[in-house]
Amino acid sequence: METLVSVRRPVRELRPGDHSLLVYNCDEEQRHVIGAFVGDGLATGGKVICLAESADAPLPGVPGVPGARPQGLTVVSLQDVRRSGRFGPRVAMQALAREIKRAEEAGFRDIRVAADMTWSLRLPGGLPELLENERHVEATISPSTCVIAVCQLDGRRMRPGDLDALRDAHSILAAPNPEFEDSVLRIVRTFRPTGLALIGELDASRHTILDEVLATLTRSVNGSEIHLDLSGLGFIDLGALNIFADVAKRRAGRGPLVLDQMSPQLCTVMETVGWHMLPGLRLGDAG
Repeated sequence: METLVSVRRPVRELRPGDHSLLVYNCDEEQRHVIGAFVGDGLATGGKVICLAESADAPLPGVPGVPGARPQGLTVVSLQDVRRSGRFGPRVAMQALAREIKRAEEAGFRDIRVAADMTWSLRLPGGLPELLENERHVEATISPSTCVIAVCQLDGRRMRPGDLDALRDAHSILAAPNPEFEDSVLRIVRTFRPTGLALIGELDASRHTILDEVLATLTRSVNGSEIHLDLSGLGFIDLGALNIFADVAKRRAGRGPLVLDQMSPQLCTVMETVGWHMLPGLRLGDAG
């Protein structure tokens, strides 16, 4: 297979014809990214098709329970394929193609396909058959004017060679939507480690946004570290550092706030004012 040059794209920016890959390394990351992808499609009256290992398999990021799926969602079960002892990519693609055709005939112009195929790698001939499946998906999705696909793989359950081959089969790598983005600052969730990446410039006009995003994250994380990746910041003012210090003090005893990839100059500032000694605040990996 020809190696593709993959680009990272937030799921909200995926376009018809995109056949993308999400390699997730924790369940929260999968729920977060796929929940946004599926949720946006359902919220705008689109059609969502999920390929699942079985009809009652839990679908990450999808509200509801088996037997009470949201309107607009169809689950394509590959249970019979799995029981055969092999993956059977042609059978899987035929089932997917039928659902896409039904959706198109029903007048849907936003059709989203979500599939976690990690399980197929455990079957005999798993990687070659999954790669064949990806070729079929690419041939089906890429010319489409209404279908977007996100294939999902659990990075914790894969060998390095498998992951490299499957990345090469996708021109787009799906990424989380930013928690905030404007022309100056972008804030993106990270999952290994848990936290945020800050890219751009942090000045007084964006303190409120920073405080709100941090508050939302800290409410959901208790008893573990929160890491802030500062490597993408070109500027940060003392007010933003003070927000970090306040968050750290509020979280004291519930897991530290770790500042990663700080510039030497910023480390000097932190040490000069003594913030590096605050309970709940830790300087992490150097920039």
